[in-house]
Amino acid sequence: FNGKRDGRTARRKQAAESLLTEEGRIRMKSEFNYELKPGVKVRFIQNKQFKSVQMMVSFIHELKNERELASRTLLAGILESSSAAYPNQHAITLKLAELYGATFGANTEVEGNLSLLNFVYSFVAPEYLKAGQSLLDESVDFLNQIIFHPRMENGMFKPEVFERQRTNLKTYIQGIVDNKQSEALINVQRSYFDDPIQQNTPYGTENDYQELTNQDIVAAYDQMLRRDQVQITVMGDLVLDSLKRSLSKFEFRESVRETLHEICYSQAAKNQVEVQTKAEPVQQSKLDLIYHLPIDAHQDRMFYAAVVMNALLGGSPQSLLFQNVREKASMAYYAESSYSALRSMVLIQTGIQATNHDSVLTLIKEQIAALQQGDFSAEQLAKIKIELINERQRMQDSPASSLEQAVLSELLVRPLDSETQQNGIQAVTKQDVVAAASQLKLQTEFFLKGEMDNGNH
Repeated sequence: FNGKRDGRTARRKQAAESLLTEEGRIRMKSEFNYELKPGVKVRFIQNKQFKSVQMMVSFIHELKNERELASRTLLAGILESSSAAYPNQHAITLKLAELYGATFGANTEVEGNLSLLNFVYSFVAPEYLKAGQSLLDESVDFLNQIIFHPRMENGMFKPEVFERQRTNLKTYIQGIVDNKQSEALINVQRSYFDDPIQQNTPYGTENDYQELTNQDIVAAYDQMLRRDQVQITVMGDLVLDSLKRSLSKFEFRESVRETLHEICYSQAAKNQVEVQTKAEPVQQSKLDLIYHLPIDAHQDRMFYAAVVMNALLGGSPQSLLFQNVREKASMAYYAESSYSALRSMVLIQTGIQATNHDSVLTLIKEQIAALQQGDFSAEQLAKIKIELINERQRMQDSPASSLEQAVLSELLVRPLDSETQQNGIQAVTKQDVVAAASQLKLQTEFFLKGEMDNGNH
């Protein structure tokens, strides 16, 4: 939904390990929504499609400063790795094996202005166990122990756990920065965004981790339990009354939780393009551009027009950037675009030779001009729409994607199921695409200039 993102390995693993029923896709779905406690919402999607039950407990907070990116990510790592009942990763693994190979992971992600700290869990559906057997109660008990009973010592997280997770994340962040494609992305974001939260990776900076203390993370944990809105999303073949009884065991505090405001981040377009160049001793150069696009996820018809427009621009192997910049002109190792409906922007990323900078920039602008002028065929548009629709049909086979859609749907207060999206894409006309493209306004250009030729200066 937000383009390319890292940090979702737990859910990707879920998707890979979940199997369809023998009869194929079973589209029987019913949805139930209720409030477990004030500020704790439950969305149950009764679905017989998969052999597993998916559960995600999301603690949702409106970010106030960029340091929270690191503190919440570190907190997720600490809570994922141990608890009072399961003091290390080995104990957690043994418990999951006892629960017939259940899977579990914790992660953080940024959706526009919001931070989600997710506990993601999957277990075998009752239908595939002995008659009358269910793992629901044990699964809720496991998550309850992980979330509400962390491993602590003298009011702090276990020092060795804290230090290990902090070191791991510092190393991970350094790996992101050392990747030149990621480095270019971070630099173009820092140049474009006014808000420091949006400028960085969703996990914060290495310096943030260096400065965070055990006491800081304990405070972040306490704030999460007291302050955050909570969304519990469950998908699978369960009985609603049984689910309600089990979920009532969660030890949520009675507290006044924060009110979430606008999920979508937006900033005004600027009249002057910010251009930055950074030279480095690498062979492949990176040219990244950010275009302001004042169309967000709330705008229904124009949202789908922007999705189709982006796919036609650079979000597909059939796109103009791929076909004309990479293939025909042979000017780029890669040339692609992504549309963020939660940040009202289109990002274009390319890997090129430094000497081709001007030619590639001209070609990119020509592809955008072609979209703005309607210089693309009905056949091209139809193929792109078919590709997008097929992609959403494939997503129905992924419990991870379905779970993610359900959470976003709650945050945006609008349906994002596969059928709704397919209908929205199919309804997009050529005029809609032109209207969306015509609102693109170049804001930022970042050029990571490689100063090596075949490995030599």
